[in-house]
Amino acid sequence: MVWAPFGFNGQVGWASLDGRQNSPKYIYIEYHLIAFAENMGGNWEYQHDNAPIHTSNATKNYLNLKNITVLEWSLMSPVLNRFENVWGIMSRKVYENGGQFYSVNALKTAIESAWYNLEPEILQTLIMSMEKRVYNVILKDGKTLNY
Repeated sequence: MVWAPFGFNGQVGWASLDGRQNSPKYIYIEYHLIAFAENMGGNWEYQHDNAPIHTSNATKNYLNLKNITVLEWSLMSPVLNRFENVWGIMSRKVYENGGQFYSVNALKTAIESAWYNLEPEILQTLIMSMEKRVYNVILKDGKTLNY
């Protein structure tokens, strides 16, 4: 599992967890990484998908306790998750030229490098595209939208 926050001014942090994930591990990573988001300053909201560890009572209680606003997630509109686009861009960089990895550490290093070498303009474009994405999802009644 990889957790990588970003804002209009760029990447804020990076972390990964090994092995099978559960709510306590997810809360642990949130505990350490929310500090990264707070360092961005200003207003921010948390976005994650509807994976069971994200929607468990333990996770919800933790986020409520920390007064963290979580963006509502539409099951039918994955296009609203900007990070899906980021993963696509990073995947192409990580695996360019037929890249193969023979250890988890080598793969993590490649992912981290791709993350920190993303151009800020890419992240800014994704953030600025949200209004148009939301509008198009509404027009299509939440049906699949290519972006």
